[in-house]
Amino acid sequence: MKVASLSDPQRRTLQALVAELAPLPGVLALALGGSHARGRARATSDVDVGVFYDEDAPFELAALRDLCARLDDTHAPVVTGFGEWGPWVNGGAWLTLAGAPFDLLYRSVQQLERALDDARAGRWQLDFAQQAPFGYFSATQLGELATCIPLHDPQGIVAELQAHARGYPEPLRAAVVQGALWQVEFGLRCFAPKLAAQGDVVGTVGCLTRFSCYLMLALFALNRAGWISDKSALAEIAEFEHAPHEFGARLAAILSAPGSRAARLDASLRTIEALFAETAALAGALYAPRYPLR
Repeated sequence: MKVASLSDPQRRTLQALVAELAPLPGVLALALGGSHARGRARATSDVDVGVFYDEDAPFELAALRDLCARLDDTHAPVVTGFGEWGPWVNGGAWLTLAGAPFDLLYRSVQQLERALDDARAGRWQLDFAQQAPFGYFSATQLGELATCIPLHDPQGIVAELQAHARGYPEPLRAAVVQGALWQVEFGLRCFAPKLAAQGDVVGTVGCLTRFSCYLMLALFALNRAGWISDKSALAEIAEFEHAPHEFGARLAAILSAPGSRAARLDASLRTIEALFAETAALAGALYAPRYPLR
């Protein structure tokens, strides 16, 4: 396994972890994910390991907890139940192994197949309760599958899922561009200006943050790039062929000083409206308002 961002101690620890996890009954496959799999890891990045399982015959949590307690530096790691973190990233474990952070992430094969089916049909959603700051984009799992590195895949399950996850399905692309940009335009026309006019800082800044998320999702879809992590989203957008000039810098300027009075809050809305207009222009025929707006 050659992953440039992994140090030699991390690589040895990962190999030892895989050797312990692979024999557990119900563990179908293991894969390296996250920033290390994508080539965007920093020195402080966790090592993410996906643990693939069948919902009808999952691995035993008691056995996993015993194994993790034995391997973890503290011998008292967090190991969750199934579904404890929400419907998308539905559980896992936070480990410290040889002084380094390792995360286990449960991966239901059936749930991944459902995500693939939804993407091919152009169905998507944002689950704001799943994780901060922008929620969980349902098609994130496609990008995670496409970029993960199999570590243990005796039945070829990860390989088969990856074959279906590569590329950005056109129905999903059209649906995300349309839906995300409409969320921004509707908000800019119908409720954000009222909040700004009232000097409502919390409401207006909440809108600005929401619009930022939807604009980023639209740009990822336009460029057929899989959204995986908001941590690297702006850096990735800077590399896109199709994006407003200096998108990240302009967005940061708005959010770093949105204002505390009505006039300044309204000016911030007008600035993000310019980013929306440029993104909608890039979308061309992929975007049209759903209804006439005043």
